[in-house]
Amino acid sequence: MTEFNEPLSKVGIQLRPTQIIRADHSLAQGRGALRQLLTDHPETTAVICTTDTLAIGAMAEARKMGLNVPRDLSVTGFDDVELSAQVDPPLTTISIPAAEIGRGAADYLINAIAGRPVPKSVLLPYRLVMRSSTAAPRVNERSAKRTRTKIR
Repeated sequence: MTEFNEPLSKVGIQLRPTQIIRADHSLAQGRGALRQLLTDHPETTAVICTTDTLAIGAMAEARKMGLNVPRDLSVTGFDDVELSAQVDPPLTTISIPAAEIGRGAADYLINAIAGRPVPKSVLLPYRLVMRSSTAAPRVNERSAKRTRTKIR
């Protein structure tokens, strides 16, 4: 869980273990994971998914639960599959160079099998693709009261 908490803690966000749902990369798993998350944490305003497929499933479940994405819940994905731009609303995601990753993996395997040196890590470019599935977080009653208390 520390791999998730470290970058988030730098901006003041702490996740509890129950806020990280492990799921296979399928639409059904995205739906089920969102249902579980919102049952355990109904105050949730944003969901970060490790694949666009999970995110699209989560958005479908949010709609089924009567939630509006992004007004009630922001959803993001990762990998920028073609469908991500076509769903309603279009999915905010991280775009990665999938072909370059595939070539690098093949080169890695070939070099490892041949006994040649292989890199311990490789940095690849990525970019945030802002679409319509994210918005500023909604203000719920608890946070509104907290804000008023801080102002006084």
